[in-house]
Amino acid sequence: MRRRVDLLALVLGLILLAPLAKAQGIAVSPSRVFFEGAPGETVVQALTFSNTSNMPFTLRASIKDWQRDSLGRKVYFPAATLEHSNSNWITLSTSTVTLQPGATQEVMLTMTVPEGVPKRLTNSMVFFTQTKARQSTISETPQLGVNVLLELGVQAYHDPGALAVGELNFIAFEDFGITTAASGPVRRLGVKIKNSGELNQDAHLRFELTDMTTGEELPVSTVPIAMLPGAEQWVYIDADAGLDGRYLAVAILDAGSSYDLKVAEKELTY
Repeated sequence: MRRRVDLLALVLGLILLAPLAKAQGIAVSPSRVFFEGAPGETVVQALTFSNTSNMPFTLRASIKDWQRDSLGRKVYFPAATLEHSNSNWITLSTSTVTLQPGATQEVMLTMTVPEGVPKRLTNSMVFFTQTKARQSTISETPQLGVNVLLELGVQAYHDPGALAVGELNFIAFEDFGITTAASGPVRRLGVKIKNSGELNQDAHLRFELTDMTTGEELPVSTVPIAMLPGAEQWVYIDADAGLDGRYLAVAILDAGSSYDLKVAEKELTY
């Protein structure tokens, strides 16, 4: 008897710094909306859906609260449960979006800002989830039928204005030793970053690792990060588990042209 597995594929507008959310031919733009209405005002933002695939899609809307954990991963909660939620302020012009192949459609996202709310950044996530699964096959597991549900997400923020921008700062730089990653044993380094401001912050974190004996620089990837107000977040980078000698590890935090580069260094001996 063939098993059938429903796999919820979250292909969200959560990609850092991305202008739209997309999943296998269907997309929504923008993926992040910043409302600036004063208390008592109603403000509207158009969301544009497009379907470049050869099949129709039907999506149903829902709203949740969310925040990030200590590693920057999004964690979701029922609507209107977090203190920085604006889920109850949001309405949509339609709860269902149906797109034929090649079609586009606009949905109006409306926020009514209540009177007397605290002056802080609030946020929620508007999901658009496929209502009928598509049959997919996996060649390496021929007896496993997989239904894939596609889901798009739009981050909705309210900025009341005059909030402190603040800065992103390093508050720790640690060597966590040898650990096991998907690729095998690695040496894990990590920096802890704090957003001292009252606004959401995006940045890129670049690591450099230099052999202090030979001067050789080891290539390390750049990591995009996004942080909510007041958040503290660890960012890990994995290096070769076989490192031997003295190394200088440098972490460079680039939050854009409006901010100074932040640099943290750590000498390592293995």
